Amino acid sequence: MRIGVDLCNTVANVNAMLVMKFTRLSLTRYPDPEIPAGFFHTQEGLDLLSKAQPFPWAAGTLRFLASAGHEIIYLTSRPVLAAWLTREWLAVNGFPRGTLMFLPRGYKVLFARYYGIDLIFEDDPLEALRLNDVVSRVFMKTWPYNLGVQGPGIVRFVNWREVLFLVSGRKRAGAGVVHERHDYGARIGARG
Repeated sequence: MRIGVDLCNTVANVNAMLVMKFTRLSLTRYPDPEIPAGFFHTQEGLDLLSKAQPFPWAAGTLRFLASAGHEIIYLTSRPVLAAWLTREWLAVNGFPRGTLMFLPRGYKVLFARYYGIDLIFEDDPLEALRLNDVVSRVFMKTWPYNLGVQGPGIVRFVNWREVLFLVSGRKRAGAGVVHERHDYGARIGARG
């Protein structure tokens, strides 16, 4: 199975860095107009991307999926200028090897359709809605800016440990998050 993985605010906590840099930033708007156009093309923007911390369990969950034979494809709207630092960030933080694709916002759905992405991890509300029509599941990292996004194939998660339990088929006692679907187990690619 081919699995698409968004980077910023899905596996890398770029929002934490942005709220420190831009004090008027609101996580209820996406993208927030407080971030200047072209910011991530500047040295300061690239430095911010390189310093973002990975979310706990993200690398381990993706390593689990890769070890089960799934192909990991990283899909990002970062500028191509960030290619080297992104590859380095993934390696240093223990993420499995995978293809790294740089796509402008709105193009992930085309890539997913033509390259057979089965499921994807994403946080961007617009991308998630579009991808919901193309892939079997959209695992959406929950943020205030995407709370209103719903769809039959969209599965929300707060932390990557939840995803690890979903994809491994193990049950976790006392999980405090209600998911829209409960029929995944090891069948994460099947519509339920």
